[in-house]
Amino acid sequence: RRSPPVLRDEIRVSAPAVPDLAASAGASRRDQQDMMNELRSMKGLIEERFGALAFMEKLQRQPAQARLTQKLLDAGFSPALTRKLVEGLPADFKQQTADESSWAANVLSRNLQTDEQNPALEEQGGVFALIGSTGVGKTTTSAKIAAAFATRHGAGQLGLITLDAYRVGAHEQLRAYGRILGVPVHTAHDRTSLEDLLELLSGKKMVLIDTAGMAQRDSRTTELLDMLSHPSLRKILVLNAAQQGETIEDVAQAWRASECMGVVLSKIDEAVKLAPALDTLIRHKLKVLGVTNGQRVPEDWHRLSAPALVQRALRNAAAPAWRVDSADVNLIFAGGPALAAANNAQAARPAAFGAY
Repeated sequence: RRSPPVLRDEIRVSAPAVPDLAASAGASRRDQQDMMNELRSMKGLIEERFGALAFMEKLQRQPAQARLTQKLLDAGFSPALTRKLVEGLPADFKQQTADESSWAANVLSRNLQTDEQNPALEEQGGVFALIGSTGVGKTTTSAKIAAAFATRHGAGQLGLITLDAYRVGAHEQLRAYGRILGVPVHTAHDRTSLEDLLELLSGKKMVLIDTAGMAQRDSRTTELLDMLSHPSLRKILVLNAAQQGETIEDVAQAWRASECMGVVLSKIDEAVKLAPALDTLIRHKLKVLGVTNGQRVPEDWHRLSAPALVQRALRNAAAPAWRVDSADVNLIFAGGPALAAANNAQAARPAAFGAY
């Protein structure tokens, strides 16, 4: 008999590989997550497009709202605030341009906070620190408030402190105003020296602190704000009304405008459009303590009412190259990441407008 053949290693059948179930499940979950993200993105894009189309169709059916939208955008108000305001316009509103403009001015005036009903800063007294970005006019504004106070209460009741040790000759500008008023100007280099000076000047009716101007994205901005965290000190943010709306928005957030007692609008004589500044003030619910419109001390320091500021913003006419027409309105509201982000940010904040 023949012996049976021997199975050698090279002809043996290998065992089947066991699949990695954990890796397969992980890949499946990633695919599902990617698909859900794409669906959400598509849903947001569709909602954005339909919302813009519905808004533009509404403007075509109602000429009063279309005219108001064009006027507000032409004045410089943001698309988010313009859309919210126009949506509140009654559908049966009279078809007269003056009427819808006066209605919008009334709503904006009721939502813009001013300090007109309270005593002026020079009458209140206290310790005030003027903060803000570089070149907005903090030192000149400090001199205007100081001169107005000295005229009423005398220079002996006034104290001046400067924290601006970064710019060459910056403290000399305030000292020049101090010499004219007969008030010595003290310099504080850190928080300890500032607290010592506040203790030294505690008997004064008003103490004004002129701070260093820094860009809103400078890392030293936080250090300066922490230095001014004295319990008796109240901060006043100085905003340049001639800047772009996005810049004013960035400055208000970086300098913690919500923690300030109010805002001073400077250089309104240089602002072609005042609407971007008022737009930021309305959305952040900031109070206007005063405005400046020149370099004269103290003549160019004023307190304006909300209707006066709104009328000034609506009255400013744009240059022909920057004027918004009906076709541009469709382009602005035709849907884009900027408008969607603005609407989402607006929805996250408290309602900007009260009762219409």
